[in-house]
Amino acid sequence: MLLHHCKFLDPGQTRRQAWAQRIFCAALVLLLILSEVFSSNIQATLPALSHLARLALTGGAVLLLGAKVVLLTDYEHRWQPILAGLVLLYTAFAAWHGDDVWFFLAALVGLGAKDIDLRGALRTYLVAAAAGLVFVQLLHFATPLMPYNFYCRNWDFGYGHYNGFGARLVGVFFAWAWLRHDRLRWFDWAGLAALFVFTYKVPGSRGAAGAMAALLVLFAVQRFVPRLFDNRIWYTLVLALPVVLAAFSHYAGYVYNPEWPYERMALLLLSIFLSGRFEIWHNVFWGSKLSWLGGLPTDGDEHSAIDNTFLAIPMNKGYLGAILIAVFFLLLLWRLAKHRHATEILCLVALTLYLFMENKPFLLSADPFLLLAPCVFFTGSGKSSEEPLPVLCRRTRQR
Repeated sequence: MLLHHCKFLDPGQTRRQAWAQRIFCAALVLLLILSEVFSSNIQATLPALSHLARLALTGGAVLLLGAKVVLLTDYEHRWQPILAGLVLLYTAFAAWHGDDVWFFLAALVGLGAKDIDLRGALRTYLVAAAAGLVFVQLLHFATPLMPYNFYCRNWDFGYGHYNGFGARLVGVFFAWAWLRHDRLRWFDWAGLAALFVFTYKVPGSRGAAGAMAALLVLFAVQRFVPRLFDNRIWYTLVLALPVVLAAFSHYAGYVYNPEWPYERMALLLLSIFLSGRFEIWHNVFWGSKLSWLGGLPTDGDEHSAIDNTFLAIPMNKGYLGAILIAVFFLLLLWRLAKHRHATEILCLVALTLYLFMENKPFLLSADPFLLLAPCVFFTGSGKSSEEPLPVLCRRTRQR
């Protein structure tokens, strides 16, 4: 993991690590197939096959990740497996109560990422996610299995909603940018820029396109002025960003008056720029009865669907879940900043902006940064690795 220095391994440990790597990557592939292919319109045209496939893929991924977490992970302290068990128990309950299996799967992915070579995992992620996108688009354009559904202002491109398509695109963008950030070549810049333009122009997913544009700008500035993103002032601003966006989301939804929005012209203009989100925040979030455990649906076509993670989490996971997730995310940012991992911080800034516009933080296909979870749960006591991407245990010593 990112904050745990590399350790020398004996041959037996090396073989165990290799098995852990294969099992973890296989689970990633199963989850990406589940998210990319069987969360698409194929559920309507082949319901029986899709149901069986979803059960098999979900069950297979849970078994593989469970084996990785329980049998193939080295815990340095006795309390760490206990903590892992508590996390899984809570996320399993919250996923069941909120009707969101991805919350539990996200926790499994994060816990399983301990002691994994994340470069190898990200390569697997990128290949599987890109292949899934291409496969769905081929079915969408060449067969009746992914029918054309017109939603609001454009086509859904096989995913039921254009923002669902944008979530898959932004996941590929994030994984590509994160994997290659320390050696971006002209073709990387061109490919990432083309993906941004495609996302903005074709599906019109503004949240995904905005996050892509933000990360491209941040990477470009970092290339020429790296010190700008490696100082205490910047890290303080990064820690403040999710807090400010969360407070603003609640405030804007509370004070915005859909019946007479002209009384606050600045909010009205900003709401128009953000696709009229303030009216949704006002009617949906402030019109919903929240509780400590949550349970309200926040995605799909339900009346309580809302495009803002800072509002969706307390609705779906309750006050308790919102507090725990906020602590987790802020602790992740703080530890990355403490160990001066500037590039990962830039990636999470772009992710934070995406979460301001969308509600898919636990969907692996939209958020490869779930792989950073071990930085929060299992920090090491030695000197931190200064590598820009978390890479574990690539060196071995023969005995």
